[in-house]
Amino acid sequence: MTKINRLFITEKATVGKRLAEYLAAAGGVKCEINRSYALVGDDGVVWQSGHSLEQVDAHEYDPKFKKWRLDDLPIIPRPFRLAVKPTARSTVDLIAKMHKDCISVVGVGDPDQEGQLLQDQLLHHIGNRKPVARLWMNALDNTTIARAFENMRPNSEYIGYFESALSRSQADWLYGINMTRACALNAQGAGADFIITIGRVQTPTLALVVGRELEIRNFKPVDFHVPVISLAGSPSFKATWFVIKNDDGTYEDERVDPEGRLLQLKNAQKIVAGALQSGQALVIVANSVAGTEAPPLPFSLSALQAHCSRLYGLSAKKTLEVAQSLYTKQITTYPRVDSDYLPESQFEAAPSILGSLAKAQVPEAFAYALNAVKTTIRSRAWNDGKVTAHHAIIPAHLDNPGALNTLDEIERKVYFEIAKRYVIQFWPPAKVINTEVVLACGPANNEELYAAKGKQYLDEGWRLAFKKEVAVEDDADDSQGKPEVALPALKKGDVLTLAGATIDSKTTKAPKRFTEGTLITAMKTIHRYVKNPDFKLKLKESIGIGTEATRGSIIEGLLGRGFMSTKGKELVPSDGAIQLITALPESMKSPDLTAMWQQLNDDVMARRSTHPEFIAKLVPWLTSLVNRSSGFFSPEQFPNAKPREQARETEYVCFGSVGKPGCGSKLRLIPGQYGAFFGCPNEDCKKTFRMVDGQPAEKADKSTQAQDRRYQCVKCNQGFLQRIQRKDNSGHFWGCSNWRDGCRAIHNDENEAPVFQDSGQSSGGSGSGGGPRRVDGPNRQTNAAPRTPYRKTAETSK
Repeated sequence: MTKINRLFITEKATVGKRLAEYLAAAGGVKCEINRSYALVGDDGVVWQSGHSLEQVDAHEYDPKFKKWRLDDLPIIPRPFRLAVKPTARSTVDLIAKMHKDCISVVGVGDPDQEGQLLQDQLLHHIGNRKPVARLWMNALDNTTIARAFENMRPNSEYIGYFESALSRSQADWLYGINMTRACALNAQGAGADFIITIGRVQTPTLALVVGRELEIRNFKPVDFHVPVISLAGSPSFKATWFVIKNDDGTYEDERVDPEGRLLQLKNAQKIVAGALQSGQALVIVANSVAGTEAPPLPFSLSALQAHCSRLYGLSAKKTLEVAQSLYTKQITTYPRVDSDYLPESQFEAAPSILGSLAKAQVPEAFAYALNAVKTTIRSRAWNDGKVTAHHAIIPAHLDNPGALNTLDEIERKVYFEIAKRYVIQFWPPAKVINTEVVLACGPANNEELYAAKGKQYLDEGWRLAFKKEVAVEDDADDSQGKPEVALPALKKGDVLTLAGATIDSKTTKAPKRFTEGTLITAMKTIHRYVKNPDFKLKLKESIGIGTEATRGSIIEGLLGRGFMSTKGKELVPSDGAIQLITALPESMKSPDLTAMWQQLNDDVMARRSTHPEFIAKLVPWLTSLVNRSSGFFSPEQFPNAKPREQARETEYVCFGSVGKPGCGSKLRLIPGQYGAFFGCPNEDCKKTFRMVDGQPAEKADKSTQAQDRRYQCVKCNQGFLQRIQRKDNSGHFWGCSNWRDGCRAIHNDENEAPVFQDSGQSSGGSGSGGGPRRVDGPNRQTNAAPRTPYRKTAETSK
């Protein structure tokens, strides 16, 4: 390879290829784009596929950590070590080779903390000592790229971004590894017989589901009664009885309960009788405000997942898989995004995108909306100040409009939901009048208060684009409150004639269980569940817990480990999950920990603190938490736990030659997680035997043992995935045959094949590019399903 002037290292192939095209056009030079890199004049562009490096497991620091022991906690690596992901070895080798031949480096990681971490850790790994500049761009149009080059800065100025992401990454590892082991060992000692994992995001997420389930189980329905009056007029309308709430949230009216409800039917009957006796109502408050209603914003990933869950019943994982597929086919933009907004510079691309859509074969209702767009309308979606590392998900320009005809049914559904949100940005806002009235009705000097809210559309604007879908959205919104109706023009002092009065008797309903869609929304808006005002604000600013790329996988992890199951669309926690969350202290199951760490991370970002100082504050807190974990659990918390069997000595002696020769010591029968086995107590031997018909039998030699060798584990690159029946006989899962040597790769089972996570970049670092190796012969490997080859080990999951 010839000498390279500048080596641009991007995070994704799409960014690298687009950057190469821009450099060629801007410089008027030749561009040669290859599979993994591009040469543009005397510059080079090379790309990763998300994180190329990953933190090593605990036993990589010391083999003794393969065995979980309380005495070894906390495990504090000094220093932390990273390893190249097996699927990224060729990528890292290529980057290192091109790096040797370059004069300087330009980092083009995603414009956020995680992108800076990914980029700088790779540069450190390959031993970079060359000048590094940072190209900070959040869109791929020419205007944005040009602006990024104008503002390109030395990479050293982004040290805060790097250290804050590094702090979070290492803190998550420390917390997950140590608290999973501490809680699992202590809980099992108290009688727990289920898998226990702890994570900064995972545990509060599970707590949401458990908390909702306990609310449902403890719910007691309450009958209450609501007086309602009907008013004559054009149009006629109804108003609902209410009592005024004090500033402290209490009610002085002795007729109502603490929630402001009438529980006694006779009180409601008396109120209705008074209204009928009066025969009229006086308007004491009438507020009408004219305004506009903007169209909904384009989708972030969380919003798309929640929308498709509600509309089509798709899981978060399935929606992400489909969105990733659409992106791979280059008909939508990058899906793992947390922004609902678009760069202002991309507004000029709208006619081209909409024009390509108009050439495609689309549903009739979509064609109607598309034909009526006005590309001069600039909605609130275009806002540079609210675009983060990536902009919202929108349709891409269709180079081949016929590509839409190749989509399957689910892909078409998701694609057109994305496209609809984009199209309505070019419809005018709706014009509306919102009216609120308060009426007094009843016997003189003993009037009761009634209220009504009304909404009247003067011009429905964008709502006409997809009228049917908007009606569905309105119905979903109204399920959480009272529907708003049209009210006549009213002013204070008007006297209205009563057309009737009735009692609306109701019964309170238990809260609904979370679905995957509503749980993702709850994770993103977790501040609503927080009482501490400082933490509430911090979580609102940081957009909840988890990231757009990791929320779906966290839910999948909880399902895969048996903490939750699905009942229809609803998420139901297991008994073990309820026992675990009930036992944990509030500080571990609330999102406050994320808020606290976010504040410390903000200090690192702003250089008020440093990464070493962050870790120095974390370690004593974590040590104290580990030490206190023994008090979290007691046998009373696990009343249904079976008595733990004890190992006992037998008359059988250690024998055989497989692995090592037997030493002749008397064997012990040892209860194990997957059944009893025989073990030699001799410290210099420690040989183990299977139990067959109650007797010890030597294990088969690994070198000759027959096993399923179709799927090689890319986590350890040594073992093979084996299909294993779950302990509760509820199904199967796939685990690595190399588990005894520390590999904890686990996959769900679907149609007797392992289920792999979707591939692609993950800002949370939980993904891995490429796919699993499927081995069809002794020396032949082919790519299997294009999904991530493994999920994070249970103890390191966030």
